[in-house]
Amino acid sequence: MAAGATKSKNSTKSSARTASAGKKTSGGKTSAPKVSKEAQEALKAAKERESRRFWSYILFFWGILELFITIIKGDGLWKMLHDLNRGLFGMAVWLFAPMMIYVALMIASNTKKNTVVAKCIEGSVLMLLASGIMQILQVGTVEGGSFFKKLKGLYDDGVILRGGGLASAVLGWPLLAAFKKVGAAIIIILAAFLFVLLLTDLTLPQLFRLITRPFVVCYKAVTDDRAERVVRREQQQAKPVQQKPEKPVKLRKEPAPVQEEEPAERKRSRIDFAKFVSEDEKKQAKEQEEVPAAAEPVHINEEEPPLPDVTELEPDPIPEDKDVTPDAAADDDLKKIIENAMGRKAENKPAPEQSAPETVNVDSHGQTTMFEQEEQIPVYVNPPVDVLKYPKKKIDPSLIEAEIQEKSQKLVETLEVYGVKTRITDIFRGPSVTRYELQPAAGVKVAKILGLADDIALNLAALSIRIEAPVPGKPCVGIEVPNNKRDTVSLRELIDSDEYRKAKDKLTFAVGKDIEGKIVVGNIAKMPHLLVAGTTGSGKSVFTNSIILSVLYHASPEEVKLILIDPKKVEFNIYNKIPHLLIPVVTDPLKAAGALSWAVNEMNKRYLQFEANDVKNLEEFNEMVAHIQEQPVDQQDPVLAKLKPMSQILIVIDEFADLMMAAGSEVEDSVIRLGQLARAAGIHMVIATQSPRKDVITGLIKSNIPSRVSLSVSSNVDSRVILDQGGAEKLLGNGDLLYKPVGVKNPIRIQSGYAATSEIKAVVEFLKSEHSAEYSEDIMAEVEENMPKPKEEKKSSSDYEDVVINPDDDLIDQAITIIVQTGNASTSFLQRKLKLGFSRASRIMDQIEEMGIIGPQEGAKPRKINISEEEWLEMKARR
Repeated sequence: MAAGATKSKNSTKSSARTASAGKKTSGGKTSAPKVSKEAQEALKAAKERESRRFWSYILFFWGILELFITIIKGDGLWKMLHDLNRGLFGMAVWLFAPMMIYVALMIASNTKKNTVVAKCIEGSVLMLLASGIMQILQVGTVEGGSFFKKLKGLYDDGVILRGGGLASAVLGWPLLAAFKKVGAAIIIILAAFLFVLLLTDLTLPQLFRLITRPFVVCYKAVTDDRAERVVRREQQQAKPVQQKPEKPVKLRKEPAPVQEEEPAERKRSRIDFAKFVSEDEKKQAKEQEEVPAAAEPVHINEEEPPLPDVTELEPDPIPEDKDVTPDAAADDDLKKIIENAMGRKAENKPAPEQSAPETVNVDSHGQTTMFEQEEQIPVYVNPPVDVLKYPKKKIDPSLIEAEIQEKSQKLVETLEVYGVKTRITDIFRGPSVTRYELQPAAGVKVAKILGLADDIALNLAALSIRIEAPVPGKPCVGIEVPNNKRDTVSLRELIDSDEYRKAKDKLTFAVGKDIEGKIVVGNIAKMPHLLVAGTTGSGKSVFTNSIILSVLYHASPEEVKLILIDPKKVEFNIYNKIPHLLIPVVTDPLKAAGALSWAVNEMNKRYLQFEANDVKNLEEFNEMVAHIQEQPVDQQDPVLAKLKPMSQILIVIDEFADLMMAAGSEVEDSVIRLGQLARAAGIHMVIATQSPRKDVITGLIKSNIPSRVSLSVSSNVDSRVILDQGGAEKLLGNGDLLYKPVGVKNPIRIQSGYAATSEIKAVVEFLKSEHSAEYSEDIMAEVEENMPKPKEEKKSSSDYEDVVINPDDDLIDQAITIIVQTGNASTSFLQRKLKLGFSRASRIMDQIEEMGIIGPQEGAKPRKINISEEEWLEMKARR
């Protein structure tokens, strides 16, 4: 029994032990959950940051205290600390407090290298080296007898600021004993220089740039000043040439033979030189020669005519200050700039036409020169680039560098807090945003970075950020952060660039600068149509103006014709009467629909000519016409000789939504047909709207306009309508855009060029002064014919007062009542409700339609009911 009791007792203990072990195991699972490795590392990094912050505060305030102790002598314990500092470091005591403050700032910078221990060691060694330098250079020896007397001597000398104090015994004394004064000085200075680099984290390339920066700045200032002097010298040399035509008028009594021989020599030299210069310089030389030729009869005739007023002939001096703001420029200043750019001056009295051919078009041997042929064909002169202005404000590079360093550091730290380890591989600063390219650690999902967009914007205090994951062609993620100060991109620097000048196609336009600072140009002929969208204030109208100006700078009126449609009536009116316009700027939506219908008809006519002449597109047709015109007249086909080259046509619409509201079906049909077929005919469209809705930009329109530009929009939905993807809602406005030409998968972020209204006026005034607009009456008449009829407005109840209703026919009243109550106007419905035959019900429906109460039948669509039930009751009451 005892054995059995013992056995039962042991089994009870074992079961209790097992149960307690099970409880402990289950309790361990619930009380100690597993923590991810990323979270542990993030927690460790946070603790390290707190530790660095604490020690940076301690060292900073300690450095401030040491600064006051060093400067102020004081009494009591303060004087003791004052003498102790001086006795320890001697003359180097002045570096002790600044050194501590700098070490505190380096520790607070919170980078991996700037640990507390490392920076304290580097600062301490640098102080020992500084004390040794002072002892070696100022004293040169260690005075005293025994070892302790020498230490006491160093301390006493340090109190009176002689030598390096007691700290110089660590490095300065041994070096003096081993290498004497010269060798010790060289070694300790080099060692101090090395520890300065370690303490400041400066690399050798950074040190080299820091040393050479003042020399680079001076050299740039000297070269810029030299270039300005050269420009001023050229301008001064050019002024007498422009004023030469007036000299014969001022010098009355100068002998006539001298005046006749000198222009003759000049004429021969200028005519020969004009063959090798540009078209602009030819016209300038021609106009300069015509004035002396016209002034020759003044010296040949016996009776001199009265001289004109000098103020009418002499030009006003052109101001040399080029920093005038575009908005403040007056019309007179713009005219002077234009005239100066053309190398001529405005004259109130033109030269007689009879004398000009004798002096300019015929040389000394009686042969006709180039100028006689050029007078028959007007030469298009491009507007001068000088009327456009460069941006004034330049941001300090040091501020840019500091901003990039600060944001890159915050960006990496923010991602580390959320457990995302990354490293920055490259940084590109654009005019509006800076793209930080980060390479995630192995195992980090791109979706996790995309989900942290709002948190990154919060920590960087940014308005919005855009994440491109991944960057095309690179194993990294691009995070675009707005700049603190945006750079202005002027249209002048885009038009004056090599990328724009070297473009051969006449429909090339300046898009802007991308994130890498490169100038981007586009070609509408290859797009072949462009859709632009952006809310108010996003820079949509400025962008469309830059497209028009780019074409005006690159193409003549014979090469490109414009049709400008502006329902807002304020954006494009400035371009009226320029030679590139086919018709005046269209502001009426119905007339705009007619203009688009004319473009469709013109496209069909061109395709018929292409078919008749076996060519595929406009380029081949113009090449064929040019080849025919080069042949001799007797060898030309009389039918083909009548062909003329066709110009490209660019249609620019500023607000497409207004056109869709006024004449939606007609405008949509024309745009779809042009989008499908107009490319080969040389007709292209730029459609801009501030309402990128599905009812404005329909599916057929989107499918036929593959190139898109989106400026800032209000929502992700609008961004998807215009770009088929999000991102445009995060743009900054004021010309910040996403550019997606045909064939490009991911849109490119670009800052568009800005041209002030005064600059646009200057370009337009120049074109008006050089060329006159020639509108086609036939085209304008055809546009008027193709205008759709205006939609009928809804009639009010008073409009139906004159309707004659047969009071005896109660069925009509009943039918109208049923129709206005149910909203259903169909013959079969009346048959069922009034129990009528088909013929009677159809006749009643026709009578109700004649009365204007219901609309006409539109196929399978229900009839439109023009009045409400209240209006019908009012009509019955009046009757």
